[in-house]
Amino acid sequence: KQWYQRRVAITAGGINPTNAQIKKAQDGVDPAGKKRIGFNRFIPVFETVKKDSPPMTFEDYVEGMKVFDRDLVGYLNSGELRHLLTNMGEKLSDAEVDQIFAGLEDDKGDVQYDELIRRLMKDA
Repeated sequence: KQWYQRRVAITAGGINPTNAQIKKAQDGVDPAGKKRIGFNRFIPVFETVKKDSPPMTFEDYVEGMKVFDRDLVGYLNSGELRHLLTNMGEKLSDAEVDQIFAGLEDDKGDVQYDELIRRLMKDA
């Protein structure tokens, strides 16, 4: 249970480490991964995992978008994408999505996701 809670906390921090990375990072704190540890003891585990985890690249984001691209054509329906962005995870407002999509939608209502990713990474 404690192992899983650490994984959830690390993932919530924007990192997606392997189980081996978590195990290695927690070895000095709780080698078995069964004890409850406080925040002050968790931070070094988090920092170690963060240091050992490469940042996501443009290609990583493109691969993630391909999950939603049924035909693998490089486009996503803007309505479906809007629904995901306004209803899942950290929800965006319609105005925020309008701003993100500005100039990216084609005449069929599709968004070329590599251009979307470039825009988002440029603004990050």
